[in-house]
Amino acid sequence: MVASHPDPLAGFPAGFLDGFTSREVAKGQLLATPGQALNQVFIVRSGRLRVYLASDARELSLAILEPGDIFTTHTPTFVRGLEPASLWVIGIREFAAKLAGAPGVAPLMMKVLGRILDNAVSLVEDLAFRDVPARLARFLVRQAARRGEQGPEGCLLPLDLGTEDIACLLGTTRQSVSSLINQWQREDLLSRRGRRALLIHDLPALAARSLAPG
Repeated sequence: MVASHPDPLAGFPAGFLDGFTSREVAKGQLLATPGQALNQVFIVRSGRLRVYLASDARELSLAILEPGDIFTTHTPTFVRGLEPASLWVIGIREFAAKLAGAPGVAPLMMKVLGRILDNAVSLVEDLAFRDVPARLARFLVRQAARRGEQGPEGCLLPLDLGTEDIACLLGTTRQSVSSLINQWQREDLLSRRGRRALLIHDLPALAARSLAPG
């Protein structure tokens, strides 16, 4: 059973979105890049976007924005549509004026910033102290705690992210992620349930692998 997304309007006072315009973002479309002049705030209405850093050699994902999340186009990050998405968009000055009259919205912004900071710290920690198997095991264990459903055969974990997306979150390659999942299937640690779910047969054993140092 896949967890449903929260109501994107939850937490916003009545009339707060007056003055926002609607924008559609296609899968793979870049919404923001470092140093661009566009200075807007957007709220995700539907779909998901990826916030990441990039160089010529690699990409590192910092966060996945989901319905209800607030972010800005004016950061040193790239923002790209992970899937078709619909946004509410407004200029930064207009948003600041609205925020002054609705201080209750600030905690929603802090939630997103806190998640990005947590992901960034976790990524630095993983790259410094864990090898790829430990990173992937830790990712799956954390996702299972957040979204997994325990059953008689183990923990069913829906995965909205593809192998490439998971690899970017972990600072590794798609081939490494696929190879590890195949290896863990042979070891009966987990099994695939279609293209978008895993059944983790032994969650404590997977958690133990997440603690292995690099």
